[in-house]
Formats: sequence, C-alpha cells, structure tokens
Amino acid sequence: MCMYCYLVCNYNKCAYLRLFVNREEMLDKIIKTSEKSEKELTFEIGSNSDLILENTITRNLVWTIENFVKSNKGFLTFPTKFDMVDPILNLDHKNRIIIRMSVNPQEIINKVEFGTSSLKNRIEAINKLAKHGYKVGIIIAPIILIDNWQKYYQNLIKELAERLDNSIKEKVFFEMIFMTYSYIHSKINEEAFPNAIKLYDKNLMTVRGRGKYGYKKEVREEAEKFLREQMKKYFPNNSIEYIV
Repeated sequence: MCMYCYLVCNYNKCAYLRLFVNREEMLDKIIKTSEKSEKELTFEIGSNSDLILENTITRNLVWTIENFVKSNKGFLTFPTKFDMVDPILNLDHKNRIIIRMSVNPQEIINKVEFGTSSLKNRIEAINKLAKHGYKVGIIIAPIILIDNWQKYYQNLIKELAERLDNSIKEKVFFEMIFMTYSYIHSKINEEAFPNAIKLYDKNLMTVRGRGKYGYKKEVREEAEKFLREQMKKYFPNNSIEYIV
C-alpha cells in the first residue's frame, strides 16, 4: 500500500482487492472503440489496481493481453510497482502492450510504498520485459521532496543507468510526476501508519484545489531543474514525455 495513492481515499485503510467480473464486456468496448477510430488509440487499463500484482491471483492480465491482440488495432498500457512479470513474458503480445514501471529511490520505497517490489527487482523486471519485446517506459513517481531528496533521486537515476540493459537504455521513455497529497490522505495515514513519515510539509507545499496540496511553484521548479540535469547526464538521448 502506498501512502500517497488516490486509492487510499477510496478504500480507506482497508487492504482488499476489488475485482470487476465483466472483463469481457470491458475489453469488447475497448476493441470496438479502437477499431472504429481512424487513428491508433492507446488505452490506459491500470488506473484502479496494479495489474501485475492482481494477475498473481486472477490471471486477468494474461487473459486481457491474449484476447486484446486478437484485434487489429490499438495499444494497451498500464503502470506497475511489482516485479512478478514472468507469467506474461512468453505471450504473443504483438508489440501492442506498453508497460510502465514506476520507480522511486529505495529509501522512499521503504518509507512510503509498503509491500511493493524493491527498486533492484523492478529494474530486473524492466530488463526481462524488454528482452521479450515489450515496449517499456519508466515513471519516476511520485517525486517526494523529503530530506536529502537530491541525493536519493540522483542515486536513483544513476542506478537506472547502471542496471538497465544497454538495449532498453537506448529506447526507454520516461514520465515524471510530483506528488500531490490531500487532507483525507493525511488523516487516513495518521491512523493506519502512526509511525510513518509525514508527507505533508507546510514549508514546501501549498493548496492545489479543494483539500489538496502540491509543491510550491518555486520549490517544484528548482526540483524539476535538478532532475532534468540528472536525466541529461545519465540519459541524454531519451525522451521525457512529461513532468507534472
């Protein structure tokens, strides 16, 4: 469970799995929409849960990939924080599945992303997926400006550069997302994880919408400048799709 995830506000502090049983109906709608479109569409299918983790119980992801690629158009994409990718490695995905691995410094994973895969294992999973022909992206998110954040994120980007196979390093794309937080998050986390670090920092954050907080403009701009410098140093030829 990640302390910052918006699903905390949906599920409160309860750790349970919500399964949708109308998978055939949902996939059929995606395929029909894709086939009607004049251009290739990409569908985000991982907003409500981590599909790699869920697949260890349901095998829904295997089913989804196998059935989606029977159609002729479109792409599916989803993010994950888990390394259990072996069940999908040998699927005939026809280069139409885009998997984005979410990463953070191990220090932040330990403090905030409870129960998720280690950074080392996530990087190994990226290499596995790339070797089996999947298009892979890396999401550095959420960027959390705790004490020593510059050191942690510099080491993260350096470790990615050192551990990623050369073949994937040449073509991987990046997304970067700064953390947003909320009053509801803070109250749920104070009860569920009383000994955890506090993510809201009044010196760095400001109100962004009703009950929501984001980093102040000058704080965020300084952090973005630093991160772009590190990316230019270690991944000079790779695309950063966006930083938000």
